[in-house]
Parts: sequence; C-alpha cells; structure tokens
Amino acid sequence: MSARRLGSLAACLALALMLLAALAPASSAAEPKSRPPFKVMMVLWRGCEDACRGFQDYLAARHVPVQYFVRHAGTLNLKFPDLVAEARALKVDLVVTWGTTATLGMVGEYDKVDPARHLTDIPTLFMIVTDPVAARVVADLEKPGRNVTGTLVIVPEETQIRAIRSYLPVRRIGIAYNEDEVNAVASVEKVRALGQKMDFEVVAKPVPRDDAGKPVASSLPDVVAALAAEKVDLIYIGSSSFILNNRDVFTRAAVEHGVPVAAAGEVPVVESDALLGLVSRYYTVGQLTGTRAEQILVEGRKPEDIPVEALSRFSLIVNMQVAHKLALYPPLLLMNAIEVIKTDKTAGGAKP
Repeated sequence: MSARRLGSLAACLALALMLLAALAPASSAAEPKSRPPFKVMMVLWRGCEDACRGFQDYLAARHVPVQYFVRHAGTLNLKFPDLVAEARALKVDLVVTWGTTATLGMVGEYDKVDPARHLTDIPTLFMIVTDPVAARVVADLEKPGRNVTGTLVIVPEETQIRAIRSYLPVRRIGIAYNEDEVNAVASVEKVRALGQKMDFEVVAKPVPRDDAGKPVASSLPDVVAALAAEKVDLIYIGSSSFILNNRDVFTRAAVEHGVPVAAAGEVPVVESDALLGLVSRYYTVGQLTGTRAEQILVEGRKPEDIPVEALSRFSLIVNMQVAHKLALYPPLLLMNAIEVIKTDKTAGGAKP
C-alpha cells in the first residue's frame, strides 16, 4: 500500500474518532443525578389507613421518590403548633392532612390564619375532609385561593338520598347530630332542604350535652330510641365526627330497634352495623389525592390553582349481615350495582 494511501486512511480514521468523541455522551461524572426524594409530612389521625395507603401507593406506582414523615396526631395527642414547627424545621416539600381536625389544626380557617401557628409557606393537601367550605378550610372549591387544596370525600347529599330511595322507599329520615360540629349542622340543613325538594320528612335530634357542654356518648341509644318512636324509616349518618366516633353503639342501637342506617362514609357500613351507603372509597380518595401531590411536587403547580374535586364514580355498599338481620335485602335491580360488605372489620376508617 502506498504511503499516500496510508496517509489518507490515517486521516479518515482520525476524523472518525473525532466525530465519535463529539457524539459520545458526557462522562458519568457529568451526567445529571436523580433528584433527592421529596419530603412529605403526613399528619394523620389514628394511623395509616386506606386513604393513606392509596396516596402512598399512587406515588410509588408513578415512581415519584418520597421520604415520608408520618405523624399520628389523634393517636398520640400531638399538638398542631409543634407539628407546624417541625414541618418547617424539616423543610418538607408538602404537608398532607387527614380529616377536618388535622387540617384546621395545621392550616387554620382561611380568614383566621395565624402564621405563627399555621402553615402558610408550605403547600398543604387535605383528604377525608367532609365539607371544606363549611369548615372554612377554603372559601371556594374551584379556586382555593391559598396554599392549600385537596379532595372531597362525601358524595353530594342529593345523590346519596336518591341511592337510598332506590333501595328503600323512605318517607321519614331521622338524623342525630352534634350541635357543636359545623359540618354536622350544615349536613342537617342540606338534608332538610332536600326533603322539601324531594318530598320526604326529616326528624333531627341533637345529642344531649353534659354540664360542661360536651355531647354525651352514652345518650346515643336513647336518641336512637326517640327517632324510632317517631316512626322514621331510616336513620342517616351524614357529616358528624361525634356519631362516627361512636358508630358501634349508635348503629347497634338502630338495628335493635329495627331501623336501618345509611351512612355518607364507608366506615359505619364496613366496620359497624349501618346497612348501606353511597360512598367514595377511602383508598380511591387517597389515590386521587396522590394525583394532586404529583401535580404539586413534580409539575410545580400551586395549590391555590388546583380545584378541590371529588371522584367521578362512587360505590353503593351494603352490609349483608345487617340486611339479613333487618330482612331488608337489596332489590334485584340493584344487585349488579352494589358492592357487598360482609363486615370483616377490615376497613380503614377514623375520625373525619
């Protein structure tokens, strides 16, 4: 091979090597590193139940790296100002609250915020809050207007009543409620308004209070007896932390009087003796809340710009053991639509 040809080959080889070097990816030292996990504080009430698990499972399935700081405010009787200070000290990226009590404790009412005691500087996301507008967590569902947003758990009352009446032709609905709870009072008023619209009567009984002004749990069987004496066709558990926390004695007393109970949440049906409920399943609500967390953490959206929304599909659940006790079985036309609950005490509920 001639010297000229060898020189040409060498030049071509050198050019090829230069092109490969230019096209090759940067060295591993220069490659961008994966970001550290997002820091998320979860302020729960009594442990990581279905909504909590749904939230965490969603983010795990989406491969969003998260370091969780889980705090059980109700179980351990933690002080919310201390949790607010801890969230700031940890420099968390997001705070997730479970229930009305924990949410108000962490962020306060929208028009009574104290920056020294409440979060204003860290995005906050709530779930399992019965009525965030009535509780004054946000002023408007479409435009929260603060560093807070979340998801809805309660199915609209009119939709619930229609589902209940497709199961039972009720004309008188009884309600027991705690007058100290804003959500509970608002729920009673909504059902009363629906009674005028949908042609049914509402018999509402406030829970008696003790000398200190606190509702008396031991009075609930008597309240149920009073509702039964007024010939109500059904007792409705709407938005009431007090009734929910005493759901076993309340629903058991109703069954003893032969009165079915319908609930706005899954816990009284799955864990206690309520007959039925048109509900948002907690696990699915947790997943929906996870989508909002992804929008905040990954997409960089601001909570104030994210509407507070509910699931688009609900579950009609029926406790068949209670149906058997009361001899109130689902109509055949509903059998394909209901989710049968056998009361194996495995639901993940708690205080709303």
